[in-house]
Amino acid sequence: MQKPKPTKATRPKLVKVSPLAEKVGKPKRKVKTTRQKLIKALDVIVREIVFGRDVKAVPLSYKIDEETGVTAIYNTHVDHPGHIISRSRISVRWDLRNVHRQNAAHNFLHEYYPEVFNQWYIETFGLSNWNELVEDSKRISTYSTAELETLLFNLTEVQKGNHTFGYYPQKEMVQEKFNERYVP
Repeated sequence: MQKPKPTKATRPKLVKVSPLAEKVGKPKRKVKTTRQKLIKALDVIVREIVFGRDVKAVPLSYKIDEETGVTAIYNTHVDHPGHIISRSRISVRWDLRNVHRQNAAHNFLHEYYPEVFNQWYIETFGLSNWNELVEDSKRISTYSTAELETLLFNLTEVQKGNHTFGYYPQKEMVQEKFNERYVP
């Protein structure tokens, strides 16, 4: 009789423990890689840039009562950085054209009614900009650690105010031509 395959619960976890944590007797936890730390730092800095750039959340209305004509307002008074195109698409995850300040309820509803946010983007920035963003999102990208560091450096420059808070394409920020094109 064959042994059953181990399930996740019975499979041993591979955990790196820092030497200092081992000495102090702290509980074991997974040590983050440099790449994971860079991705977290990029998420944080893009959030800060978007909240500095966008004064108010994107005004979206999701449902209109047909009898009364009244728009149902979903508002939690908590803002999030909302991605028009999913942040799972790495090629536009930190693209400042793709991230906008959005109410938490709208950010949730965007999962079920993406056309509302997409329509707002097209009305605000134009169809050509929408098409360019969609084309950029179709690229399959894997960034090296050096490219992520370059992107973090350029976003830090934007955050410091060395560049205006704008809508910069991520693909140009990774390359060195960002500094040439977007000098204030």
